[in-house]
Amino acid sequence: MAKIKKLSTPPDGFGDKNKWADYIELLCITSLDKIVSADEIYDKMYGDKSDDESEDAGLIDETEDGDFVFESEELISDEDNEDDITKGEKDDKNKSKINEIFDFLVSRNNLFGEFYPFQISKSPKYIKLKEGLSNKHYSYLGLLASSNLDYLRMHKSSLTTNFETNSLFVFKKLLPNEARIEYFGKGNERGSVFSENKLYDRLLQLSDVLKTPISSLLVKEEINASNTGDGGLDIVGWHDIIDNLSGKVIIFGQCACGLDWYDKQFDIHPAKWDNYISSSHPILRTLITPISFRNYNGDWFKKSKIFDCVIIDRYRFLKSLRKRENSKVALSNANVVEEVIQWNNDYFN
Repeated sequence: MAKIKKLSTPPDGFGDKNKWADYIELLCITSLDKIVSADEIYDKMYGDKSDDESEDAGLIDETEDGDFVFESEELISDEDNEDDITKGEKDDKNKSKINEIFDFLVSRNNLFGEFYPFQISKSPKYIKLKEGLSNKHYSYLGLLASSNLDYLRMHKSSLTTNFETNSLFVFKKLLPNEARIEYFGKGNERGSVFSENKLYDRLLQLSDVLKTPISSLLVKEEINASNTGDGGLDIVGWHDIIDNLSGKVIIFGQCACGLDWYDKQFDIHPAKWDNYISSSHPILRTLITPISFRNYNGDWFKKSKIFDCVIIDRYRFLKSLRKRENSKVALSNANVVEEVIQWNNDYFN
């Protein structure tokens, strides 16, 4: 099934305000006037559809046989019994939910400060892209784009590659200046330390560098000879304590742009990596994501979704950058961001 995700297709339900905030920010930067109001969003999603009836309105999927799959226009939560509420009550609830998202955007503006590229109005409620975007704004927009690959699939390769490369800047903040930081993941970003293309051979290099023996559970024949993947490990950092013996400070890093980043935490979990190498002590695990994972007060959105892992989300990522690093992050995705801005989608115009 070939996925055809459109900006006219909003997130499912209202449970995750961060997804909705991202969605509205994308609507803003792709609109003709770079400004979208809460009333416009409500009218477009729940208003009279008589002037907007096309055979592919709301289309999100197309099968290989050319069959279309449509998404329901109703965004009321599943726990609501539609038989028990009137149309007016349903409209009021949907309008209230959209207004809540704009209130959430106000808190996001306060949280990100000078990095936030939007102007948020409380009354009337609207979001507007700022003029004269700075490098910090471009860095934010690059992470916003990287968090929403379903909507920007034509740029998926460049966005994910740039994010993984830029994550090295943030990862370096976790260790002393003299520590070694190397890219382990698949791709052309690897240096001489992890130069081998096949996963098994790269695991041998990792074992040698970290002074951790290969696990007795690792059998070469069980790893496909053509496997050039990374086993779920993108970045490795280690710090020698005086000497080059075992017992180093070690950090594993996983970069995850997709909405399945919760599960990506287990890609670097001991339950998996203890089958590859045998460290004499626990290895710190870090997941770096461009997604904003915050609630109204800046705390974690859902603490129960963090599984024995240090999370670097959009806020921590941006606030960790030095001026020169921020410039590199901004420039790396500037072309993609500008192309998205120039789309000038007429969805709200």
